[in-house]
Amino acid sequence: MKAIVGGNLIDGTGNDPIKNSVILIDQGRLVSVGSVATTNVPQGTTIIDAEGYHVLPGIIDCHLHCTYRSRDVRQHLLNSPTYNVLRSTQIIEETIACGVTTARDMGGADAGFRQAIEDGLIDGPRLQISIAMISQTGGHGDYWVPAGMRIPKRTWLPDGVADGVEGVRKVVRQFLMAGADFIKICSTGGITSVTDSWDEPQFTVEEIKCAVDEAAAKKRPVAVHAEGVLGIRTALEAGVHSIEHGWFIDEECIDRMVQQSTWWVPTLALVPLSVENRKKDPAWGKQQLGEEEQKDQEIFRKMKEEQIPIWREAVRRGVKIAMGTDQSHRLLVGENLVELRFMVEFLGLSPMEAIVSATSKAALCIGMPDLGELTPGKIADVLIVDGDPLDDISILEKRDHLKLIMKQGKIYKNTL
Repeated sequence: MKAIVGGNLIDGTGNDPIKNSVILIDQGRLVSVGSVATTNVPQGTTIIDAEGYHVLPGIIDCHLHCTYRSRDVRQHLLNSPTYNVLRSTQIIEETIACGVTTARDMGGADAGFRQAIEDGLIDGPRLQISIAMISQTGGHGDYWVPAGMRIPKRTWLPDGVADGVEGVRKVVRQFLMAGADFIKICSTGGITSVTDSWDEPQFTVEEIKCAVDEAAAKKRPVAVHAEGVLGIRTALEAGVHSIEHGWFIDEECIDRMVQQSTWWVPTLALVPLSVENRKKDPAWGKQQLGEEEQKDQEIFRKMKEEQIPIWREAVRRGVKIAMGTDQSHRLLVGENLVELRFMVEFLGLSPMEAIVSATSKAALCIGMPDLGELTPGKIADVLIVDGDPLDDISILEKRDHLKLIMKQGKIYKNTL
């Protein structure tokens, strides 16, 4: 048995912190949680002294890509699939190293990645996988280039391109057969697409509804990549579980999301940080960097000028929000918790509300209610932080302030 003693406890539920707390952990679960004054620590317990620190649940990232692909197209074509798989282990290890103990992989990781983490072959967050994102021909997940070729980003994965209700049905069944925990489908283009635009709708209501029905037969949810409002509306009409990105929601979308209890995973840091991170990446040519930077700056301008008041209205009306980053090999790897600062700044959340969105609410979003809280009976995913994130949410971004990382009772980092 282990006991974390003396820390200021933020339990992930939104309750007031417990000062001078005690957390008892046995066989990977929380046995007892309370104050030093009211909680008995049995003899022989291993003590972890957290006095002067803050203790909170492991972070849940509801939207990331933890597998590697080279941004340099030539290098991508020269890499073998096994090389790219092995490079992915660095991304996975960096992800748990910044405090993310659970994640939904939104395309790139197959069942082997999930199993390797479960078996302890590599250190990483527990994973839910979607295999690959499902896209229409010429859509966001169809990696066709004007030279007339398709260049798959991750060649170990099955093809996710499908058209028509029966085409979607077949691909969804293939992904479920391959072990998908949830299905991801695109209802709009994307900011990184070559052959489409972020604001164009993709797939019909009937096609997306087919994915929802097929997934539901296996008790699996559907998450939808949706950036522009027309595709968001299509996805909501089809009854999806979560809207990923969802930047250009409107009041009609908000009303429907509240009515249908649809989750929103907004990935707010993605666009404003993407230009800065690309400039650090020598694989991007000057022309490509300029085009991508211009595109991102225009989207960010529209977000700031048009969408922030609507996002805050979504919060006010009670849209369910869970934290996600869209971490990929070039953006936010090991920096996932920066998203919380943007949720405070753009959505108007308090630091406590942002933490809850990344813990107990995120656990509900991904259907794993045993996670996300430091309350008795829950799985023991614990962070110990130097500094008060309720006073300054950006403390959680600073890796040197993260003193202990525990996943299911196992300690991955301890510099106390």
